Amino acid sequence: MMIVQCRQCRTKFRFDDAQLEGDGIWMRCSRCQHVFFQDNPHAVKSVPEPAPLIQPPPVKAVPVQKEEAVPDAAPVVSGDDDVARFIDDVMKVQSTADEQPVPEIEKGLKEEKPAEGPSIADELLLEKDEPQEKKSSGRGFWRVLKIVAWAVLVIIVIPAVIYFFVLPQTGDRILKVINRYVDLGFRDTDQPEIVTGQVKLQDIRQRILNNNILGPIRVVEGVAVNQADYPISRIAVKGEIVDAYAVVLGERTTYAGNIVTDEELTMLSEEELLKKFSRPEGGNNSNDKIMPKGMIPFMIVFSREPAGVIKTTVRTVGAERLLSH
Repeated sequence: MMIVQCRQCRTKFRFDDAQLEGDGIWMRCSRCQHVFFQDNPHAVKSVPEPAPLIQPPPVKAVPVQKEEAVPDAAPVVSGDDDVARFIDDVMKVQSTADEQPVPEIEKGLKEEKPAEGPSIADELLLEKDEPQEKKSSGRGFWRVLKIVAWAVLVIIVIPAVIYFFVLPQTGDRILKVINRYVDLGFRDTDQPEIVTGQVKLQDIRQRILNNNILGPIRVVEGVAVNQADYPISRIAVKGEIVDAYAVVLGERTTYAGNIVTDEELTMLSEEELLKKFSRPEGGNNSNDKIMPKGMIPFMIVFSREPAGVIKTTVRTVGAERLLSH
């Protein structure tokens, strides 16, 4: 397949070069009807350009002497005679082409409009460069994908592994905080229902004892009553000592059911007392299940009490509803 261009209107056509025979073929433009000769690029010899018609000068006769014998010679044909015969042949072919229908270029060619955009060479270059552009765009896509993968690995995967496997408690706290703002479907099924309002404190009293290690200590005692219609557990009571200006001078929190004798109150150190009062289940697991209307004693001890204490207050700060199984 080759590109043929009309000599007059410059229209370009696609032509099957297999139809070319000899030195070339005469063609007629289907656009402007101009007839022109298309050379065969595969021919060994190209058709010479017709030379301008020049009238040959008159040949002078040279006298020949009778005595001398002139040998027979081949007729001499000048270059001008060749040109003249070539022009006659061309004219005969052209006249014959006018009488017989010249195969129009439309039969073997597809007409193309004059190129307004890039030329044929530019189109070939664009087609040649297109795979390279696709290849470069593909490399850019994989590079962006690698960057995104590394970002996800560093920002999400590695911290998640650290928080949920190395520090699981921290991971649980983070999930709970995120779940407050975005519903992740995370539900803490083990979270008990807090029912501090269902506990009533009564029979509250206080006294001062002398501890052999700590000196004078304040002991606050009372009873917690379950006023709910269901069992509860882990009742916690908080005591505060305040001065005349309602400034809190000290506070202690203890779980109900942890009771010690007066002998222990006078003999145990501060660390031992705090350890006994910090058991959530209470003595003999008495704080694990308090039935409705059930009662459980509590005790709070203040040691190393500062001066200026005017009054003592107590209140319930913890109570959990038992889930039915």
